[in-house]
Amino acid sequence: MNKALKLKYENSAKTPDEPIFATKDIMEIFKFSSQASAQRFDKSGLVCAKRNRIGHRLYSYNQIELMKKLQKLVEFDISHFTLKTLMEFEKSKGRDPVVYLEELAEFYTKRLYSANRNAARKKKDSV
Repeated sequence: MNKALKLKYENSAKTPDEPIFATKDIMEIFKFSSQASAQRFDKSGLVCAKRNRIGHRLYSYNQIELMKKLQKLVEFDISHFTLKTLMEFEKSKGRDPVVYLEELAEFYTKRLYSANRNAARKKKDSV
């Protein structure tokens, strides 16, 4: 992340709901190679970006933080549709979907760590 964007990101924490980040900023923060990757969160309904007067998407600090959690789960091969369904279910039960996403990410991280550790043990034992 370049210095100017990093400063903009840090300062946006003071007003976390103000949409100030354009799609190109999202691409740089997440190291996406295309605008479609950055816009997929909005198109799937996981994050509802605001639009400026000429129709460009703008994202807030809170939305970026949510996207970080979602991206971590996407890396575990959980689809956007599944994540949206899980978030809607949590909301319908009156629970905070972000807390659920954090717990789900923690579960998958521990599961992956455990699977890697067990595979390493088996490899060591077979040698």
